[in-house]
Amino acid sequence: MEESKFAQLDHTQLEKINELEKQIGVTLVAYDASTMPNQGSGSLETDSNQQNHPS
Repeated sequence: MEESKFAQLDHTQLEKINELEKQIGVTLVAYDASTMPNQGSGSLETDSNQQNHPS
């Protein structure tokens, strides 16, 4: 099993995370993406060729 590391967030990023947690009522965890292997279709990636739509 590979080790994931938590992201180092600046004050502004941490405030945004805290705001989002309050809005949606969940705890968010920020991981350092540079230490994580590519997870394929399960990972969050930006692809301008794909359209988001309800399934």
